[in-house]
Amino acid sequence: MEIMLWSLIGILGCFGLVIPAVDYIKGVRTGPYLALLATLVATIINLLIMGKSCTLFDGALRIDPLSTYISIIASFGSFLVILASFSQAKNWSTSPSLYSLILLSLLGVYFILYVNDVSVLIAGWALVAIASYVIVGIKKDYNSLEASVKYALMGVTSSSLMIFGLALVIGTIRTSSLSFLPSASSSILVLGALILVAAFGFKMGVVPFQGWLPDVYGGAHPLLVSFVSGVVKLVSIGAFIRVLYPLIPSIGDYWFSAMAILSIATMFYGNLAALVQRNVQRMMAYSSIAQAGYFLVAFAALSSTTSKQMALQGVGLHVTTYVLAKIGIFIGLSYMARKGFELTLDGLSGAGRRMKISGSMFAILLFSLMGMPPLIGFWSKFMYIFYSVMEIAPWLAFIGIVNSGISVGYYALVLKYMYFANPPEIKAEESSRDPELYVLLTTGIMTVVLGLGLAGYIAMFLA
Repeated sequence: MEIMLWSLIGILGCFGLVIPAVDYIKGVRTGPYLALLATLVATIINLLIMGKSCTLFDGALRIDPLSTYISIIASFGSFLVILASFSQAKNWSTSPSLYSLILLSLLGVYFILYVNDVSVLIAGWALVAIASYVIVGIKKDYNSLEASVKYALMGVTSSSLMIFGLALVIGTIRTSSLSFLPSASSSILVLGALILVAAFGFKMGVVPFQGWLPDVYGGAHPLLVSFVSGVVKLVSIGAFIRVLYPLIPSIGDYWFSAMAILSIATMFYGNLAALVQRNVQRMMAYSSIAQAGYFLVAFAALSSTTSKQMALQGVGLHVTTYVLAKIGIFIGLSYMARKGFELTLDGLSGAGRRMKISGSMFAILLFSLMGMPPLIGFWSKFMYIFYSVMEIAPWLAFIGIVNSGISVGYYALVLKYMYFANPPEIKAEESSRDPELYVLLTTGIMTVVLGLGLAGYIAMFLA
């Protein structure tokens, strides 16, 4: 197991560091192919680790099925983003650095998902944070640079809160091990845990820490947003599970109260703000905030000994829904923009009829985010996340269902313009040479196939 993890670190770290040098020395773009190979090998290694549970490197890292499964999803998501970049970023002068930063960010995501010691948490968090700030602005246009600066400023705040919260928690439990269960609760421990909720909530886009997200997800290049939204955001999921989950028994009722309040505020804010957007990319940014609220519903259910297993299964399944949908949707928007469409409701008029295959896959991903059966989004959101909280707070599940109904309004509005509005004078045609088309096909087909009976088997494996 340690050899496999060393292989992951070596492949992603070495490839990430040498890609710019290789491209410079050879004078040709080898970065996309090397990065694609690295993420493919990383996915295979994680598949070989799947199902194992153990502690490695003197307790610094801990393997379990849920973390390994999320790592597989992160690796595969990175693979899809790199594949789409073959046409999206081929003319960028900074593209070698982009592939390098994607691999290093993915390595940092692994560290957070497998973390079992505070020192590894801080190192992994710093690696992901710094790399993601640069990724957002790497296209070097005005919107991307503005988004990068806002992301960095908010990220510094998040990191500072995390350090302060960890100091309080470590000072109370007197060990840096994250698998240590405190013997008793204290006001300092509760305060430290709540500060950590705020720190991780910044990265996830939880209200009231979401101020940066609409400008970053809605302003940067959609290809870059697909990675930051679909892969980098998983560090906050991993941090909640690895760092805060062991502290729940000591936090007591404060945990459920905090998660319930934050989830309600986040769901309503994200969905209601998305309803009034005319820019589809910005609409999907607010949708990402709403999705964070759904994850918080599952985190609230972790306070119940009888519901926590289903809640963790729901988190794993909804990570699948979220990553497939967000990567597919943002890459789809980038694809349509490359074909001449504007990323507004009016600008996407008739896009589904002009680009039949990519339009249909785009529609499937929107239906999955709505929770339409039998797609994977229905199972992850309704049958696991909302159902997991029914025993302790049926009213919270009801509020989640109401918010899912609100989200149908803006998802359906996008589909209305794509299929029922008159298309502009654009000669947009899909081509079998377009890598974005294959990314959309992969995400759309997987969304259907996983929903047709496989979701339950995956959940059993994560138990």
